[in-house]
Amino acid sequence: MKKLQESTIIARLSARALVLTTAAVAACAFLPFAALADAKLPLIVWGTLPESEATAARYAEAKEAGFTHVVQWCASAGAAKRILGEAEKAGVKLIIGLHDIKRMTDEAKAFTAACKDSPALEYYYIADEPHKRVFDGIRDCVARYEALDPAHACYVNLFGALCDRRERKDEERQMKFTGFATHDEYIRALYAAVPLKLISFDTYPVLSFKPLEDGDFRLHGARVFLKERWYETLETTSALARERDIPMLAFALLAAHRHYPGQDYPVPTMEHFRLQQYSNLAYGAQGLQYFRYYIPKPYHGYNNAPILYDGKRGPMFERVRELNAELQARAYVFVGAKVRSVRHTGIDIPLGTKRFDPKLLPSFVTSFSTVQSGEFVVSHLNNAGKDYFMVVNRNPNDDMAFKAKFAPGSEIVRRDGTRAKLDAYSDIFWLDPGDAAIFSAP
Repeated sequence: MKKLQESTIIARLSARALVLTTAAVAACAFLPFAALADAKLPLIVWGTLPESEATAARYAEAKEAGFTHVVQWCASAGAAKRILGEAEKAGVKLIIGLHDIKRMTDEAKAFTAACKDSPALEYYYIADEPHKRVFDGIRDCVARYEALDPAHACYVNLFGALCDRRERKDEERQMKFTGFATHDEYIRALYAAVPLKLISFDTYPVLSFKPLEDGDFRLHGARVFLKERWYETLETTSALARERDIPMLAFALLAAHRHYPGQDYPVPTMEHFRLQQYSNLAYGAQGLQYFRYYIPKPYHGYNNAPILYDGKRGPMFERVRELNAELQARAYVFVGAKVRSVRHTGIDIPLGTKRFDPKLLPSFVTSFSTVQSGEFVVSHLNNAGKDYFMVVNRNPNDDMAFKAKFAPGSEIVRRDGTRAKLDAYSDIFWLDPGDAAIFSAP
Protein backbone atom coordinates (compact mmCIF):
# COMPACT_ATOMS: atom_id res chain seq x y z
CA MET A 1 0.00 0.00 0.00
CA LYS A 2 1.27 3.46 -0.83
CA LYS A 3 2.11 5.74 2.03
CA LEU A 4 -0.84 7.95 2.90
CA GLN A 5 -0.25 11.67 2.70
CA GLU A 6 -2.99 13.85 4.14
CA SER A 7 -2.72 16.47 1.43
CA THR A 8 -3.19 13.93 -1.33
CA ILE A 9 -5.90 11.58 0.00
CA ILE A 10 -8.80 11.34 -2.41
CA ALA A 11 -12.01 9.41 -2.59
CA ARG A 12 -10.96 6.35 -4.53
CA LEU A 13 -10.84 2.93 -2.91
CA SER A 14 -9.81 -0.50 -4.09
CA ALA A 15 -9.55 -3.98 -2.67
CA ARG A 16 -5.84 -3.45 -2.12
CA ALA A 17 -6.28 -0.08 -0.43
CA LEU A 18 -9.31 2.02 0.32
CA VAL A 19 -7.33 5.21 -0.21
CA LEU A 20 -4.93 6.15 -3.00
CA THR A 21 -2.81 9.18 -3.72
CA THR A 22 -3.96 11.88 -6.09
CA ALA A 23 -1.11 11.03 -8.42
CA ALA A 24 -2.21 7.41 -8.69
CA VAL A 25 -5.77 8.32 -9.54
CA ALA A 26 -4.64 10.94 -12.01
CA ALA A 27 -2.80 8.16 -13.82
CA CYS A 28 -5.95 6.00 -13.75
CA ALA A 29 -7.88 8.80 -15.42
CA PHE A 30 -5.89 8.21 -18.61
CA LEU A 31 -6.57 4.48 -18.76
CA PRO A 32 -8.95 3.21 -21.42
CA PHE A 33 -12.55 3.03 -20.19
CA ALA A 34 -12.55 -0.76 -20.37
CA ALA A 35 -9.80 -0.87 -17.75
CA LEU A 36 -12.25 0.48 -15.17
CA ALA A 37 -14.07 -2.85 -15.34
CA ASP A 38 -11.38 -4.16 -12.98
CA ALA A 39 -12.49 -1.73 -10.24
CA LYS A 40 -13.32 -3.34 -6.91
CA LEU A 41 -15.89 -1.77 -4.60
CA PRO A 42 -15.06 -2.21 -0.89
CA LEU A 43 -17.92 -4.15 0.71
CA ILE A 44 -17.42 -4.08 4.47
CA VAL A 45 -19.27 -6.21 7.00
CA TRP A 46 -19.70 -5.54 10.71
CA GLY A 47 -20.48 -8.15 13.32
CA THR A 48 -17.06 -9.12 14.46
CA LEU A 49 -16.32 -12.84 14.73
CA PRO A 50 -15.38 -14.13 18.19
CA GLU A 51 -11.64 -14.77 18.34
CA SER A 52 -12.25 -18.51 18.37
CA GLU A 53 -14.15 -18.13 15.09
CA ALA A 54 -11.69 -15.70 13.48
CA THR A 55 -10.21 -18.30 11.15
CA ALA A 56 -9.25 -18.44 7.51
CA ALA A 57 -12.26 -20.66 6.85
CA ARG A 58 -14.67 -18.17 8.39
CA TYR A 59 -13.12 -15.24 6.53
CA ALA A 60 -13.26 -17.23 3.30
CA GLU A 61 -16.96 -17.72 3.99
CA ALA A 62 -17.43 -13.94 4.31
CA LYS A 63 -15.56 -13.54 1.04
CA GLU A 64 -17.91 -16.06 -0.56
CA ALA A 65 -20.79 -13.80 0.48
CA GLY A 66 -19.11 -11.02 -1.48
CA PHE A 67 -17.48 -9.10 1.36
CA THR A 68 -14.02 -7.69 0.77
CA HIS A 69 -13.50 -6.36 4.32
CA VAL A 70 -14.46 -7.38 7.85
CA VAL A 71 -14.56 -5.20 10.96
CA GLN A 72 -12.80 -7.29 13.60
CA TRP A 73 -12.21 -6.67 17.30
CA CYS A 74 -9.71 -8.60 19.35
CA ALA A 75 -8.36 -8.83 22.89
CA SER A 76 -4.69 -8.03 22.37
CA ALA A 77 -1.93 -7.15 19.92
CA GLY A 78 -0.89 -10.79 19.82
CA ALA A 79 -4.41 -11.87 18.92
CA ALA A 80 -4.51 -9.19 16.20
CA LYS A 81 -1.36 -10.56 14.59
CA ARG A 82 -2.77 -14.08 14.47
CA ILE A 83 -6.16 -12.93 13.18
CA LEU A 84 -4.60 -10.82 10.43
CA GLY A 85 -2.68 -13.90 9.34
CA GLU A 86 -5.94 -15.84 9.05
CA ALA A 87 -7.56 -13.03 7.03
CA GLU A 88 -4.57 -12.91 4.71
CA LYS A 89 -4.96 -16.62 3.95
CA ALA A 90 -8.59 -16.00 2.99
CA GLY A 91 -7.86 -12.93 0.88
CA VAL A 92 -9.90 -10.42 2.87
CA LYS A 93 -8.88 -7.17 4.54
CA LEU A 94 -9.58 -6.19 8.14
CA ILE A 95 -10.52 -3.03 9.99
CA ILE A 96 -9.14 -4.14 13.32
CA GLY A 97 -8.98 -2.81 16.86
CA LEU A 98 -9.46 -3.44 20.57
CA HIS A 99 -12.95 -1.88 20.75
CA ASP A 100 -11.80 0.56 23.42
CA ILE A 101 -10.32 4.01 22.75
CA LYS A 102 -8.23 4.06 25.93
CA ARG A 103 -6.67 0.66 25.25
CA MET A 104 -6.10 1.53 21.60
CA THR A 105 -4.26 4.65 22.76
CA ASP A 106 -2.28 3.05 25.60
CA GLU A 107 -1.32 -0.01 23.54
CA ALA A 108 -0.73 1.80 20.24
CA LYS A 109 2.98 0.91 20.02
CA ALA A 110 2.42 -2.81 20.57
CA PHE A 111 -0.67 -2.87 18.37
CA THR A 112 0.95 -1.18 15.36
CA ALA A 113 4.05 -3.37 15.72
CA ALA A 114 1.80 -6.45 15.49
CA CYS A 115 -0.35 -5.19 12.63
CA LYS A 116 1.35 -2.72 10.33
CA ASP A 117 3.25 -5.16 8.11
CA SER A 118 0.28 -7.42 7.45
CA PRO A 119 -1.13 -7.34 3.89
CA ALA A 120 -4.56 -7.94 5.46
CA LEU A 121 -4.57 -4.68 7.43
CA GLU A 122 -6.76 -1.93 5.97
CA TYR A 123 -7.61 0.45 8.83
CA TYR A 124 -7.13 0.71 12.56
CA TYR A 125 -10.54 0.66 14.23
CA ILE A 126 -10.71 3.49 16.80
CA ALA A 127 -14.32 4.21 17.80
CA ASP A 128 -17.98 3.72 16.95
CA GLU A 129 -20.72 6.37 17.28
CA PRO A 130 -18.68 8.66 19.56
CA HIS A 131 -20.12 11.44 21.73
CA LYS A 132 -18.30 14.78 21.71
CA ARG A 133 -16.95 14.03 25.19
CA VAL A 134 -14.52 11.51 23.65
CA PHE A 135 -13.37 13.69 20.73
CA ASP A 136 -10.15 14.61 22.54
CA GLY A 137 -9.42 10.95 23.19
CA ILE A 138 -9.99 10.13 19.52
CA ARG A 139 -7.64 12.94 18.50
CA ASP A 140 -4.86 11.67 20.77
CA CYS A 141 -5.37 8.07 19.66
CA VAL A 142 -5.34 8.90 15.95
CA ALA A 143 -2.23 11.05 16.37
CA ARG A 144 -0.36 8.09 17.88
CA TYR A 145 -1.32 5.71 15.12
CA GLU A 146 -0.49 8.16 12.36
CA ALA A 147 2.94 8.72 13.90
CA LEU A 148 3.62 5.01 14.40
CA ASP A 149 2.15 3.80 11.09
CA PRO A 150 1.50 6.55 8.53
CA ALA A 151 0.74 3.94 5.84
CA HIS A 152 -2.63 2.96 7.35
CA ALA A 153 -5.53 5.26 8.18
CA CYS A 154 -7.74 5.25 11.27
CA TYR A 155 -11.43 4.39 11.16
CA VAL A 156 -14.11 6.10 13.25
CA ASN A 157 -17.78 5.42 12.57
CA LEU A 158 -20.25 8.21 13.37
CA PHE A 159 -23.91 8.42 14.21
CA GLY A 160 -26.26 9.48 11.44
CA ALA A 161 -29.02 11.98 12.15
CA LEU A 162 -31.03 10.92 15.20
CA CYS A 163 -33.65 13.63 14.95
CA ASP A 164 -36.87 12.47 13.24
CA ARG A 165 -40.21 14.11 13.86
CA ARG A 166 -41.84 10.69 14.15
CA GLU A 167 -39.71 9.98 17.22
CA ARG A 168 -40.64 11.54 20.54
CA LYS A 169 -38.12 13.91 22.12
CA ASP A 170 -36.09 13.76 18.93
CA GLU A 171 -33.94 16.84 19.58
CA GLU A 172 -33.11 15.53 23.02
CA ARG A 173 -31.95 12.23 21.51
CA GLN A 174 -29.62 14.02 19.09
CA MET A 175 -28.08 16.00 21.93
CA LYS A 176 -27.97 13.04 24.30
CA PHE A 177 -26.09 10.72 21.97
CA THR A 178 -23.83 13.17 20.10
CA GLY A 179 -23.60 16.35 22.19
CA PHE A 180 -24.81 18.48 19.28
CA ALA A 181 -28.19 19.74 18.10
CA THR A 182 -27.71 18.72 14.46
CA HIS A 183 -25.85 16.05 12.53
CA ASP A 184 -23.95 18.63 10.49
CA GLU A 185 -22.62 20.29 13.65
CA TYR A 186 -21.63 16.89 15.01
CA ILE A 187 -19.55 15.69 12.07
CA ARG A 188 -17.93 19.07 11.43
CA ALA A 189 -16.88 19.39 15.06
CA LEU A 190 -15.20 15.99 14.97
CA TYR A 191 -13.34 16.67 11.73
CA ALA A 192 -12.24 20.09 13.01
CA ALA A 193 -10.71 18.29 15.99
CA VAL A 194 -9.51 15.16 14.20
CA PRO A 195 -8.68 15.41 10.47
CA LEU A 196 -9.48 11.79 9.67
CA LYS A 197 -8.73 10.48 6.19
CA LEU A 198 -12.17 8.94 5.63
CA ILE A 199 -15.71 9.46 6.90
CA SER A 200 -18.08 6.69 7.95
CA PHE A 201 -21.59 6.93 9.36
CA ASP A 202 -24.52 4.64 10.06
CA THR A 203 -28.21 5.21 9.65
CA TYR A 204 -30.65 2.35 9.21
CA PRO A 205 -33.58 4.01 7.48
CA VAL A 206 -36.13 1.24 6.86
CA LEU A 207 -38.69 0.85 9.66
CA SER A 208 -41.86 -1.20 9.89
CA PHE A 209 -45.26 0.41 10.45
CA LYS A 210 -46.37 -2.84 12.05
CA PRO A 211 -44.74 -3.86 15.35
CA LEU A 212 -42.68 -6.97 14.68
CA GLU A 213 -43.49 -10.20 16.44
CA ASP A 214 -40.89 -11.65 18.79
CA GLY A 215 -38.80 -14.25 17.03
CA ASP A 216 -40.03 -13.35 13.54
CA PHE A 217 -39.03 -9.98 12.13
CA ARG A 218 -40.13 -10.65 8.56
CA LEU A 219 -42.65 -8.22 7.12
CA HIS A 220 -45.16 -10.75 5.73
CA GLY A 221 -46.37 -8.15 3.23
CA ALA A 222 -46.51 -5.19 5.62
CA ARG A 223 -45.41 -1.77 4.38
CA VAL A 224 -42.41 0.18 5.65
CA PHE A 225 -41.42 3.81 5.98
CA LEU A 226 -38.09 5.65 5.86
CA LYS A 227 -36.49 7.73 8.57
CA GLU A 228 -37.12 11.33 7.66
CA ARG A 229 -33.55 12.55 8.06
CA TRP A 230 -31.70 9.70 6.40
CA TYR A 231 -31.21 11.57 3.14
CA GLU A 232 -30.31 14.71 5.06
CA THR A 233 -27.53 12.67 6.70
CA LEU A 234 -26.32 11.62 3.25
CA GLU A 235 -26.41 15.28 2.16
CA THR A 236 -24.33 16.56 5.07
CA THR A 237 -21.85 13.68 5.12
CA SER A 238 -21.34 13.67 1.35
CA ALA A 239 -20.79 17.44 1.40
CA LEU A 240 -18.08 17.15 4.06
CA ALA A 241 -16.42 14.27 2.20
CA ARG A 242 -16.25 16.35 -0.98
CA GLU A 243 -14.95 19.41 0.84
CA ARG A 244 -12.15 17.42 2.46
CA ASP A 245 -11.58 15.17 -0.56
CA ILE A 246 -11.86 12.02 1.53
CA PRO A 247 -13.83 8.81 0.87
CA MET A 248 -17.29 8.35 2.38
CA LEU A 249 -18.36 4.94 3.69
CA ALA A 250 -22.08 4.35 4.32
CA PHE A 251 -24.23 1.54 5.71
CA ALA A 252 -27.15 -0.75 5.00
CA LEU A 253 -28.88 -2.87 7.62
CA LEU A 254 -28.20 -6.59 7.32
CA ALA A 255 -29.74 -8.11 10.47
CA ALA A 256 -33.25 -7.34 11.71
CA HIS A 257 -33.54 -6.03 15.25
CA ARG A 258 -35.52 -3.95 17.70
CA HIS A 259 -33.89 -1.42 20.00
CA TYR A 260 -37.08 -0.21 21.64
CA PRO A 261 -40.81 -0.04 20.77
CA GLY A 262 -41.33 1.99 17.61
CA GLN A 263 -37.86 1.15 16.33
CA ASP A 264 -38.65 -2.08 14.51
CA TYR A 265 -36.10 -2.88 11.81
CA PRO A 266 -37.52 -5.71 9.70
CA VAL A 267 -35.64 -8.46 7.92
CA PRO A 268 -34.28 -6.60 4.88
CA THR A 269 -35.68 -7.52 1.51
CA MET A 270 -33.65 -7.18 -1.66
CA GLU A 271 -35.61 -3.96 -2.29
CA HIS A 272 -34.47 -2.56 1.07
CA PHE A 273 -30.86 -3.50 0.34
CA ARG A 274 -30.93 -1.83 -3.06
CA LEU A 275 -32.60 1.31 -1.75
CA GLN A 276 -29.95 1.82 0.91
CA GLN A 277 -26.85 0.94 -1.09
CA TYR A 278 -27.83 2.60 -4.36
CA SER A 279 -28.79 5.76 -2.48
CA ASN A 280 -25.38 5.66 -0.78
CA LEU A 281 -23.70 5.30 -4.17
CA ALA A 282 -25.78 8.11 -5.68
CA TYR A 283 -24.27 10.37 -3.00
CA GLY A 284 -20.74 9.29 -3.86
CA ALA A 285 -20.04 6.50 -1.34
CA GLN A 286 -16.69 4.85 -2.05
CA GLY A 287 -17.27 1.89 0.23
CA LEU A 288 -20.45 0.14 1.37
CA GLN A 289 -20.95 -1.32 4.82
CA TYR A 290 -23.41 -3.77 6.38
CA PHE A 291 -24.53 -4.36 9.97
CA ARG A 292 -24.43 -7.10 11.12
CA TYR A 293 -23.01 -10.41 9.88
CA TYR A 294 -22.73 -12.78 12.83
CA ILE A 295 -24.63 -12.95 16.12
CA PRO A 296 -22.96 -15.36 18.55
CA LYS A 297 -25.84 -15.22 21.06
CA PRO A 298 -29.30 -13.63 21.25
CA TYR A 299 -29.38 -10.02 22.39
CA HIS A 300 -31.19 -6.78 21.60
CA GLY A 301 -33.73 -8.81 19.66
CA TYR A 302 -31.38 -9.36 16.72
CA ASN A 303 -32.24 -12.16 14.35
CA ASN A 304 -31.82 -13.42 10.81
CA ALA A 305 -28.20 -12.41 10.28
CA PRO A 306 -26.33 -14.22 7.47
CA ILE A 307 -24.62 -16.42 10.08
CA LEU A 308 -27.02 -17.71 12.71
CA TYR A 309 -26.49 -18.46 16.41
CA ASP A 310 -25.40 -22.03 15.67
CA GLY A 311 -22.80 -20.89 13.14
CA LYS A 312 -24.83 -22.07 10.16
CA ARG A 313 -25.70 -19.89 7.18
CA GLY A 314 -29.19 -18.40 7.27
CA PRO A 315 -31.35 -17.28 4.32
CA MET A 316 -29.80 -13.78 4.44
CA PHE A 317 -26.43 -15.21 3.40
CA GLU A 318 -27.61 -15.89 -0.14
CA ARG A 319 -29.62 -12.67 -0.30
CA VAL A 320 -26.66 -10.43 0.48
CA ARG A 321 -24.37 -12.55 -1.69
CA GLU A 322 -26.66 -11.86 -4.64
CA LEU A 323 -26.70 -8.13 -3.98
CA ASN A 324 -22.92 -7.91 -3.50
CA ALA A 325 -22.36 -9.61 -6.86
CA GLU A 326 -24.67 -7.06 -8.48
CA LEU A 327 -22.87 -4.15 -6.84
CA GLN A 328 -19.44 -5.42 -7.88
CA ALA A 329 -20.62 -5.90 -11.46
CA ARG A 330 -21.38 -2.17 -11.58
CA ALA A 331 -18.42 -1.09 -9.46
CA TYR A 332 -16.56 0.52 -12.37
CA VAL A 333 -19.24 3.22 -12.43
CA PHE A 334 -18.69 4.18 -8.79
CA VAL A 335 -15.09 3.53 -7.74
CA GLY A 336 -13.39 6.91 -8.06
CA ALA A 337 -16.59 8.70 -9.14
CA LYS A 338 -17.21 12.33 -8.25
CA VAL A 339 -20.67 13.67 -7.47
CA ARG A 340 -21.72 16.55 -9.71
CA SER A 341 -25.26 16.88 -8.33
CA VAL A 342 -27.89 14.93 -6.37
CA ARG A 343 -31.53 15.99 -6.47
CA HIS A 344 -34.95 14.54 -5.59
CA THR A 345 -38.28 14.36 -7.38
CA GLY A 346 -41.82 13.91 -6.02
CA ILE A 347 -44.56 15.98 -4.44
CA ASP A 348 -42.70 15.93 -1.14
CA ILE A 349 -38.93 15.54 -1.07
CA PRO A 350 -36.95 14.34 1.97
CA LEU A 351 -35.92 16.80 4.67
CA GLY A 352 -32.64 18.55 3.96
CA THR A 353 -32.52 17.67 0.26
CA LYS A 354 -32.87 19.72 -2.94
CA ARG A 355 -35.57 19.46 -5.58
CA PHE A 356 -34.71 18.19 -9.06
CA ASP A 357 -33.62 20.89 -11.52
CA PRO A 358 -33.55 19.98 -15.25
CA LYS A 359 -30.70 22.44 -15.72
CA LEU A 360 -28.43 20.07 -13.80
CA LEU A 361 -28.92 17.12 -16.15
CA PRO A 362 -25.68 15.89 -17.72
CA SER A 363 -25.43 16.97 -21.35
CA PHE A 364 -26.06 13.49 -22.78
CA VAL A 365 -29.51 13.35 -21.10
CA THR A 366 -31.74 15.35 -23.43
CA SER A 367 -34.94 15.05 -21.34
CA PHE A 368 -36.13 13.55 -18.04
CA SER A 369 -39.57 13.53 -16.44
CA THR A 370 -41.38 11.42 -13.87
CA VAL A 371 -44.58 9.51 -14.53
CA GLN A 372 -47.21 10.89 -12.12
CA SER A 373 -45.40 11.84 -8.89
CA GLY A 374 -42.39 9.54 -9.12
CA GLU A 375 -40.16 9.60 -6.03
CA PHE A 376 -36.60 9.39 -7.29
CA VAL A 377 -33.04 10.24 -6.32
CA VAL A 378 -31.43 11.72 -9.43
CA SER A 379 -27.63 11.76 -9.44
CA HIS A 380 -25.03 13.01 -11.91
CA LEU A 381 -21.67 11.30 -11.43
CA ASN A 382 -18.42 11.69 -13.31
CA ASN A 383 -15.73 9.02 -13.34
CA ALA A 384 -12.43 9.44 -15.19
CA GLY A 385 -13.97 12.05 -17.47
CA LYS A 386 -17.10 10.00 -18.27
CA ASP A 387 -20.56 11.17 -17.21
CA TYR A 388 -23.15 8.88 -15.64
CA PHE A 389 -26.80 9.53 -14.87
CA MET A 390 -28.30 7.50 -12.03
CA VAL A 391 -31.96 7.27 -11.01
CA VAL A 392 -32.96 5.49 -7.77
CA ASN A 393 -36.56 4.72 -6.79
CA ARG A 394 -36.57 5.96 -3.20
CA ASN A 395 -40.06 4.59 -2.49
CA PRO A 396 -39.53 1.44 -0.39
CA ASN A 397 -42.96 -0.03 -1.18
CA ASP A 398 -44.05 0.81 -4.72
CA ASP A 399 -42.63 0.67 -8.21
CA MET A 400 -42.14 3.95 -10.07
CA ALA A 401 -41.68 5.02 -13.70
CA PHE A 402 -39.89 7.83 -15.50
CA LYS A 403 -39.29 8.96 -19.06
CA ALA A 404 -35.87 9.91 -20.39
CA LYS A 405 -34.18 10.53 -23.72
CA PHE A 406 -30.48 10.40 -24.41
CA ALA A 407 -27.93 11.46 -26.99
CA PRO A 408 -27.17 8.90 -29.72
CA GLY A 409 -24.70 6.26 -28.57
CA SER A 410 -25.58 6.56 -24.87
CA GLU A 411 -25.76 3.31 -22.92
CA ILE A 412 -27.60 1.67 -20.05
CA VAL A 413 -25.50 -0.13 -17.41
CA ARG A 414 -27.34 -3.33 -16.58
CA ARG A 415 -27.29 -5.22 -13.29
CA ASP A 416 -24.63 -7.62 -14.51
CA GLY A 417 -22.36 -4.71 -15.45
CA THR A 418 -22.81 -5.10 -19.20
CA ARG A 419 -23.89 -2.11 -21.26
CA ALA A 420 -26.40 -1.81 -24.08
CA LYS A 421 -27.03 1.03 -26.52
CA LEU A 422 -30.09 3.08 -25.56
CA ASP A 423 -30.97 3.64 -29.21
CA ALA A 424 -32.81 0.29 -29.07
CA TYR A 425 -34.89 1.23 -25.99
CA SER A 426 -38.10 3.19 -25.57
CA ASP A 427 -38.08 6.34 -23.47
CA ILE A 428 -39.96 4.85 -20.50
CA PHE A 429 -38.28 3.01 -17.63
CA TRP A 430 -39.77 1.13 -14.68
CA LEU A 431 -38.03 0.73 -11.36
CA ASP A 432 -39.00 -1.62 -8.55
CA PRO A 433 -38.78 -0.28 -4.98
CA GLY A 434 -35.19 0.74 -4.23
CA ASP A 435 -33.91 -0.18 -7.67
CA ALA A 436 -31.54 1.93 -9.74
CA ALA A 437 -31.16 2.69 -13.42
CA ILE A 438 -27.69 3.78 -14.54
CA PHE A 439 -26.92 5.43 -17.86
CA SER A 440 -23.56 6.37 -19.37
CA ALA A 441 -22.57 9.02 -21.87
CA PRO A 442 -21.46 7.90 -25.37
